[in-house]
Amino acid sequence: MIVPVHIRYHELEELCYYDEWEKGVICDDYNAEHEVDVDDVEFDYIDLEDIVGEYTGDIIEILLSDYKEKLLSALKNQKNKVTQK
Repeated sequence: MIVPVHIRYHELEELCYYDEWEKGVICDDYNAEHEVDVDDVEFDYIDLEDIVGEYTGDIIEILLSDYKEKLLSALKNQKNKVTQK
């Protein structure tokens, strides 16, 4: 899943310091919650497979309760395509 997140630099400045011995920057763990708009989330195909695999029953219930006509129409069209071949 790909989610764009903006982290303010001052938050990182509080967690990081320059270590003379290591000659580099060391940071403590960063723990924060970020609000993300659903439209900004992009799923990889494998993410979608995992979601469908885990929530198949819930997805079917939603399709049957909210999208029954569209679902039946799509199934009918698919059946017609198969029988025409």
